Amino acid sequence: MQDARDRRLEFRIPISPTPGFFSQIRMFDFALRRLGPPYSQARLLVCVGDDCDIAEVRSANDWSGDRVEWEAVPREVFAEFGMHGTADWRLARDGGDADVVILSDADTVLLRDIDPLLTGMPKDRPAIRGHMAHGPPPSVGGNLPASHTRDYWPALFKRFGAPWPERLFEYSLNEAGRFTRAPAYFNLGFVAFNPAGLAAVTPRIFDFQRKLMRSFTSNMRCQIAVSLIAYQQGVDIDVLPASYNAANDLGHLRYNQLSVEDIRVLHYLRTDEIDRSVIFRDDHIDDFLAAELINPANRALQALAKEYRCWRIQGEGDDGRVERGIPRQ
Repeated sequence: MQDARDRRLEFRIPISPTPGFFSQIRMFDFALRRLGPPYSQARLLVCVGDDCDIAEVRSANDWSGDRVEWEAVPREVFAEFGMHGTADWRLARDGGDADVVILSDADTVLLRDIDPLLTGMPKDRPAIRGHMAHGPPPSVGGNLPASHTRDYWPALFKRFGAPWPERLFEYSLNEAGRFTRAPAYFNLGFVAFNPAGLAAVTPRIFDFQRKLMRSFTSNMRCQIAVSLIAYQQGVDIDVLPASYNAANDLGHLRYNQLSVEDIRVLHYLRTDEIDRSVIFRDDHIDDFLAAELINPANRALQALAKEYRCWRIQGEGDDGRVERGIPRQ
């Protein structure tokens, strides 16, 4: 089995060109680099939408040096697909020389290594790994059954010519048992591909989105597209535990029997205690550090922010890099 340290990694994050997103990328970069190899050597590709001026984006983020690549989503893609085009641009680019390409959201951070995923990722067949979404996608039109019913996914698979899978999975936040089991349908805050798995999606993503948009509407159509294309193309699909995409949601932690110590990737999408768009900005981070928080996942994020703040004060190292690693657990 290949050692995780030998794997070449690439993380891809979609954003709009705003100070809040930029501060989240800087925190993501810090959380990644502090883990040591292979994370400190990973490529971080940031896909910037909204018809941005990429030169201005790079200038606003001169801290990133050559370890972060800022790329503008093509204007024609953003014009046709909007923010969904920004999200899907991560899938439209090939995998380069990476062994594992991970789609992340800006509101995620690695708290620990993801070594078990890296060493277990197949090399001999197209593969994709992700954590199940909290619930079924909202879906309107197209004469489809309601998305919370057992008939929704079979109807969708039939419409798009995907073979019905043998294995079905629980949604990751189904405390009341409201939802039936479903095919693998991933939250895109953390989804991992090997090169062949990504290559199965890359040439198909935008044509598939056009077909989907003609059939029905959903603000989760990027997630739907990934699932259906993967099943269409016979990709090896499996579901990751909640530790790889742990929401700062007490219900999600409870339902998945997840302690803070278990979390590898934290997805701080809930805003009842924090404002994710400002907490890492230089003019807000001290307020975040002083806040009295109840949610243990938010407190873990606060502890990471304290380490980040200290690192910034100490000068970030001569070349702006995180110079030390932390032990694997």
